[in-house]
Amino acid sequence: MQPKYYLTDQRNTMINELILRLSYIFASSFLFYEGFQNWLRGRLEIHHEVILLCISIYILALILLILSMMPLWIIKMFSHLPLVALLFVAASSIYVIAVIQYGGVYRTDSMAFTHYAAQLWLFPSWNPYPHDLQKALEMFSVDVDYITLKPDGDLVTNLNYPALHFLIFTPFIYFGVSDMRWVTFLFELATFMIIYWKSPADLRPFVIVPLFAGSDLAINFTAGCLGDYLWVLPLSLTVFYLENPALSGLTYGLACSVKQEPWILAPYLMVYMLRSGEGGLRRIKKLSTFIILTVGAFILPNIFFISKDPESWFNGVTTPFAGELIVVSQGISMVTQKGLLPLSKTFYTTLTAIAATLLFIYYVIYFSKLKNTLWAFPALIMWTSPRGLQNYFIYLIPVCLAAIIKNYSKIAEDFRKWR
Repeated sequence: MQPKYYLTDQRNTMINELILRLSYIFASSFLFYEGFQNWLRGRLEIHHEVILLCISIYILALILLILSMMPLWIIKMFSHLPLVALLFVAASSIYVIAVIQYGGVYRTDSMAFTHYAAQLWLFPSWNPYPHDLQKALEMFSVDVDYITLKPDGDLVTNLNYPALHFLIFTPFIYFGVSDMRWVTFLFELATFMIIYWKSPADLRPFVIVPLFAGSDLAINFTAGCLGDYLWVLPLSLTVFYLENPALSGLTYGLACSVKQEPWILAPYLMVYMLRSGEGGLRRIKKLSTFIILTVGAFILPNIFFISKDPESWFNGVTTPFAGELIVVSQGISMVTQKGLLPLSKTFYTTLTAIAATLLFIYYVIYFSKLKNTLWAFPALIMWTSPRGLQNYFIYLIPVCLAAIIKNYSKIAEDFRKWR
């Protein structure tokens, strides 16, 4: 009779083999889908390079399909191929959508304003916060459907992000890069690679599935000029290095210096620092180190603009939640946006505050059970807000995935020590 642990290892090997084969099938399926989409939108009669891209995508899809049926030693030899193929098709599709389908123009005002702000800061050396950035809408031919409006119909034309959001673009603009979507894609690529390589070897074939389960997260939003991967990358690093308060404070501060969404996590992260790990003064030291590094990493990119014109900077970075913006949502305020219930913006703001407060109370009381759930809290909170857009939710998927991988790795390590 075989020992129990031998049978368990044998079962785990079979499961790992199945997961690996499924990753080949999944990647092949995604490539077939995107290959067909590029065939439809690529204007092949004019853009002959898309023909080569489509052929390459289909060849890769067929290779992955065949490999999924090959002996185990062969598919292990090419175990990283599904990720490489998926990243290749993501880059190809972003090119086809951004350059050909959208004609190289920016779809959103956020990317246009950020690009223009970086130009103003780089060449005339102007502080972009006091300036009206409406000129960017014409410069980058922004789609009228993606321009932020006020209730009276006026345009929102001020810079409404922290400074690192546009400072990241300045070196690329200086060296002649004209489309900041490729900068965003570099951050996307780095995020995916870090999550992949941080995963245990037996989990790597599976972690690519949530990242490519839909084309929005991997392709469409990047091609459509959303720059959220600029903060997703440092926030994912925060997850992985949360037990190191200095390093996680630094990366969290950088994430907060890109966009406001990570700010929502601040009170929950402070609870985490106080309630996890060793007790006594060490917890206070851990929290203090985290706060100091967070504040320092946030202030450093912003200090010049705060000192030059604190009112313009403050009004800019508080615009998303304190400015007079129209209700636009895929969250609960959709009932007002679509005319079902005429509720005020104040109602939804109050509802958001209640949701955040209740989550904080529950997190403190049931910390041992909810310890690792804080990374999903921004999605829950913003779903109740006056503006709850898809990108507010979907970009937390890589962050939550990083948390799952981290916890899995810790449990697996503890189990190996126990054995």
